[in-house]
Amino acid sequence: MTDLRTPIDLRPPRFGLLFSSGRSTGQSDATVYTRTLALAEEAQALGLDDLWVTEHHFSRTTPAPSALALAAFLLGRCPRIRVGTAVTLLPLHPPVHVAEQAALLDQLSGGRFTLGVGRGAPTTAYEVFARDRERPDLGDCLDRIRCAWRSGSRPGGAAHPADRVTPEPLTSGGPPLYVAAGSPETITVAGARGLPIMMLFDKTPEAKAEMVALHARAAAAAGRVAHGHDHAFSLLVHVTDSPRRAQELMFDRARRLVRAHTPSMTDGGPERNEEAVRRTAERLLAHQAVGDVDTCARRLLRHIRTSGCGRVLCQVEAADDDAMTVRRLRRLATEVLPRVRRALARNTEDVAPADAGADDAGRRRSARGVS
Repeated sequence: MTDLRTPIDLRPPRFGLLFSSGRSTGQSDATVYTRTLALAEEAQALGLDDLWVTEHHFSRTTPAPSALALAAFLLGRCPRIRVGTAVTLLPLHPPVHVAEQAALLDQLSGGRFTLGVGRGAPTTAYEVFARDRERPDLGDCLDRIRCAWRSGSRPGGAAHPADRVTPEPLTSGGPPLYVAAGSPETITVAGARGLPIMMLFDKTPEAKAEMVALHARAAAAAGRVAHGHDHAFSLLVHVTDSPRRAQELMFDRARRLVRAHTPSMTDGGPERNEEAVRRTAERLLAHQAVGDVDTCARRLLRHIRTSGCGRVLCQVEAADDDAMTVRRLRRLATEVLPRVRRALARNTEDVAPADAGADDAGRRRSARGVS
């Protein structure tokens, strides 16, 4: 019987902000980007560890066509925080070109860039950008990126001038490289290369632990270190004192998820679609860090402890006004994360604040808008 237990990682976790770059009805592109920049600067001021940006093409609800371009801008705009892509869609870009851009960002930022890559899902972007070439092999793409950061030598072959990047990365061996993984195949590809994986918010803590265990088996089979990889996962984190508001936020998220995966919201009839929304919302409410401060802290702690992952990508954006999004970010940084860090440092399941006065002070700062 396979042992799925994950060794406890004693390193303190890193908490970052993952931008959804979502646009609500009636919002302009400028509004979305203004919110993104404001949240990035707020996250830096609040002491978060990372910023993460996404890549989506031809989406009216998510105007984020270049993770690398946005990452470059944020690295210059926010000089005291690390920035990563979650993710750059490898099938849409020549891998050596991705390696070149990542090396440039690594140099210009003083080593503050992280490259997250993934396959993505077949969409219109595949038809537009990859129409004239076969879908590349993920393992080969990863190998070419890493070789370009080193000697330019392809695995088992001689150096190839076109594979050498200029400039060379500032970070020895290249910036950290993460692989977004949802399937056993992708996890195995990453594990065999000793690369950490990045998991989406829809995975339960137990599912994350199983994925990490599969990665460990693949790494060991390839003769690599099985454990100690700094895996990452994303999670919805919405701090609200109202259970009703938590339900509203998750039902709204569920409707968007069902709509994104259903060609027509009328397929199967309204009753069937509403049932799908209800089931999705219930799963979100059961596993995401949504609710009061105590609930959010306990959920975060459970995901970290069960999975053994060291990086958390927190998604605070939702379908309401930008002021509420900023308030959620502040409460995450000043009320939730301190509890989680204390519990991890003490190796305890207790996420209660050290003292009520400290927690009250955090709430007062949040209410005044003080970082």
